[in-house]
Amino acid sequence: MDFRSLLADFPSGAEKDLLIGEVIKSESHFITLLQLALYEKDPIAWRAAWVLDGSDEFKPGLARKHIGKTVKALPELESMGTLRSLLRMLTRYDIPENEQGLLIDLCFSYLVSELYPVAVKAHAMTIIYHHVLLYPELKNELIAVIEDQAENNSVGFKARGTILIKQMEKL
Repeated sequence: MDFRSLLADFPSGAEKDLLIGEVIKSESHFITLLQLALYEKDPIAWRAAWVLDGSDEFKPGLARKHIGKTVKALPELESMGTLRSLLRMLTRYDIPENEQGLLIDLCFSYLVSELYPVAVKAHAMTIIYHHVLLYPELKNELIAVIEDQAENNSVGFKARGTILIKQMEKL
């Protein structure tokens, strides 16, 4: 299947569902799309990541074997759309211990930078929150960053941040 050609035109919701149907049938299709997401330029990269995230959401666990590779590739990503979709996918997983430090550092950097859109920041908050459950010492740092950044970000950022702070206060 030539995913690059299929993704060259913006797929509709129905076309995305057809692509997802193909990806969940074949590990090799998942790997092909992951390669496109990680190493192609936009618009192919973000569209591939969008389909990957949808495929993993439809068939939970599909990306499990590829989490380490995905995390390691994040620092090199230029596409905000790809980053958004891959972070969204990562929110559903326990991250391998040897990748946690890198991912947490990246997520904190996304939160404090003006370069990243609110969707990237929202998924980054969620990922760090999941790690607060493992490493409670991150709690105060995450709360401080959310409170510090709330004024400079959108209503969506503030809403997600408020929800997470309330959940952390219960810990």
